[in-house]
Amino acid sequence: MRGTLPAASFEVAAEINVTPMIDVMLVLLIIFMVVTPAMSIAALPRARHTEYQRDRHPTLLVDARGAFAIDFAGRTERVAPGRLRARLAEIYARTPEDHVIYLKADRDVGYGSVLTALDAARAAGVRRVAAITEMPRRDERR
Repeated sequence: MRGTLPAASFEVAAEINVTPMIDVMLVLLIIFMVVTPAMSIAALPRARHTEYQRDRHPTLLVDARGAFAIDFAGRTERVAPGRLRARLAEIYARTPEDHVIYLKADRDVGYGSVLTALDAARAAGVRRVAAITEMPRRDERR
């Protein structure tokens, strides 16, 4: 019995080799990561008509650089980002029944600045935000 091995060393391992499946999944993941951003093109909505009542509600302005201003009671004042919430709270304390604000942001401003303005308005008690849009030129209308 020379050269024979014990029977216990010849057991069959019944395991699934997952390495090829992981390779396929990683390739699919990379393909979806590359293709997905190209599929989602967002366009801002255009308003068909507006009714802007400037004297009735405050207007929060955000310029192209992300600076804030408030147009209220016939005058426009620049407001620092750290003071925006407090200034809006002062305005709405005088008119507690008014929970509406107009928001006019420059087309080129970053979304973070608009979000900061909306957060400050919500913290000051605003419940409705009306966006001010520009009327499209005649050649852009549908």
